[in-house]
Amino acid sequence: MRGKLTTNDGEIAVHWALEGHGIVLRAEWDVERYLRSGRLVQILSNYVTPEANIYAVYQKRHQLSSRIRLFVELLAKRFGQFGK
Repeated sequence: MRGKLTTNDGEIAVHWALEGHGIVLRAEWDVERYLRSGRLVQILSNYVTPEANIYAVYQKRHQLSSRIRLFVELLAKRFGQFGK
């Protein structure tokens, strides 16, 4: 199925969906604030997309800086919930 609007930019696709121009396939974590507020609604809840991974790549050191360690922990906490 093809629509009149096409983009490879996720933010633009979400904006179009928010403006009522159609449906969008995005990761739940990417649109959760709109789902919670009711601005977007989930359809096809049984549809399963292929799994995608997120990697944190950083220079190996004997001791990570606290900023990097905290950021990696934040990523694991934030995105880990969607892998369950």
